[in-house]
Amino acid sequence: MKSAIKNLLAIILTVIISLGATSISNGKEANKVTVLTAIKNISKLNVSGNVEVILIQSPTESVKVYDNYYSKNALVQQKNDELRISSFDKETLTVVVYANSLTEITVADNAIVKTDGKFSTLSLAITLKDRAKANLNTNTIDLSTNVSGQANLTISGSSSDYNAVIGSVATLNMDKFTAESSSIQSKNQVMAKKATVVNELPTADALLTF
Repeated sequence: MKSAIKNLLAIILTVIISLGATSISNGKEANKVTVLTAIKNISKLNVSGNVEVILIQSPTESVKVYDNYYSKNALVQQKNDELRISSFDKETLTVVVYANSLTEITVADNAIVKTDGKFSTLSLAITLKDRAKANLNTNTIDLSTNVSGQANLTISGSSSDYNAVIGSVATLNMDKFTAESSSIQSKNQVMAKKATVVNELPTADALLTF
């Protein structure tokens, strides 16, 4: 009798496990999360392809990839102090990066980078090209941005010194950003006029060159 009950329980347990596995395999890949805890001491972030990166400042660094990216044309790799993230799958790869401090952010292709909360650092250089987009809330001492191609950058927060280079068809939005001293070089007349308005603040000194 006891043997029969044990066999019955074993069969029920097997069925439950099988159903659970089927449910997971039939679920969307986006529901899967790959956590990378070996990421340490990064100061540069390089993102390209069809990727959306959410940047969060944290003393404990790690990366969460919201997909089973190993089975796709995707890469999350640290080389020295640089974290490289790329994917060229038709579906956007979502990645959350927890970093303590960054000095460089480079975004290319159709990639998107945005901050969740404010990211504070001493010096930060931001480069956007192609059709990349970024929405970054930062507090810095020294901030520089280079936006080319059809890239779109929105910055908020503040910086003591701000230097920017804007391409002829690139977009820079800094309506919620202030700087004590700023230098903005732009080939885009519309963006240059917007930059003049933004920097006509008591604490800002803008230098525009064309």
